[in-house]
Amino acid sequence: MQQKICPYVFEEEEEAKDYCTSQFSLLCRKRDIRYPLLLEAICNQDFPSLKPNLRHRDSVYSPNVFFINASKDIIFFIYDDRGCEVIAKDFETIRPLYEKYTEWVEGHRQEEQYKGDMINEIKDQAMD
Repeated sequence: MQQKICPYVFEEEEEAKDYCTSQFSLLCRKRDIRYPLLLEAICNQDFPSLKPNLRHRDSVYSPNVFFINASKDIIFFIYDDRGCEVIAKDFETIRPLYEKYTEWVEGHRQEEQYKGDMINEIKDQAMD
């Protein structure tokens, strides 16, 4: 396991100079980690009473965990119990996921489009 100390990622916060970001990385294979337990802990981060949990009782934030498939150039990031991001260098790599879960993706895109439409409408009204 490797550790890297970086500037605090929330630099706009008032006390940012008092904090740092610790970045840990582990080169491993899927079979080397108990990922179902890790995924459950990530999903439980907003619920302190649920176990397993990544949040330490004295921590302000839970750690972000990114699964990186270096051979396929894919990043998988579960932000909490509500969802995840799958990011690829080449969209064709994740097209099968997009097609299989299109209802989930489209629902999210529709919500984002709705927000964008609302913002544009507000801007238009402000300009009149």
